[in-house]
Amino acid sequence: MFAAFVIKFVIFGFCGWLWESVLYTVLSGKFDNRGFLYGPLCPIYGFGANIAAALFGPFIGSPFKLFFVCMISSAILEYLTSFVLEKFFGARWWDYSTIPLNIHGRICLSCSIAFGLAGVILLPGAIIPIINFVDSIPSEPATVIAIFLAGFLGGDTFLSINNITDLNKLMEDIEHEAIERKNAAGRYIEEHGGNAIKEAVMKRVPKLSPKQTYLIKNIYSFTSENKEK
Repeated sequence: MFAAFVIKFVIFGFCGWLWESVLYTVLSGKFDNRGFLYGPLCPIYGFGANIAAALFGPFIGSPFKLFFVCMISSAILEYLTSFVLEKFFGARWWDYSTIPLNIHGRICLSCSIAFGLAGVILLPGAIIPIINFVDSIPSEPATVIAIFLAGFLGGDTFLSINNITDLNKLMEDIEHEAIERKNAAGRYIEEHGGNAIKEAVMKRVPKLSPKQTYLIKNIYSFTSENKEK
């Protein structure tokens, strides 16, 4: 049973990552690797699809009820996930602050409605069939596949958390150094000029990976909004 859950979790997490990455790549005009992990996986979709199948299967015959339970449950899951990630890592992986009828930028009515509609369409049309297919895989091959996927997922999670920890440490070091140099900045500008400062700063900034660049942009956006508030 656990092996089947791991396989389903990875399948739905990958589908969620694919959907969001394609959507935001089209909207931004450049590749956008969505999600918390390095790999092509959004865990919130892995949990969400399995929870929806387990709890909302009885509502499949009633699309109206299914829509509302999917909409409300997705909003709760999305809000809690955003809250936990922000508290642990100080960053937001999505922000609906610019969209009307949002709550703290974590959820918004239009997205919750979209998730409700997706539940009505995808739960009977894709999620349940995928679950039935995975459950039909014999125990031994399912266990082997699950061990491989769990190893990949565990390693990716470790590297991602370590990467964010290193990034937070880097930001703390940069802030500490900025404070130390604040009093000397005016004199340095007078003696050497603005271009020399730019060159000196660029020499001290380490090369960031694409994932670190993505995270630091989110952290900067989040801290800037808090300062304005």
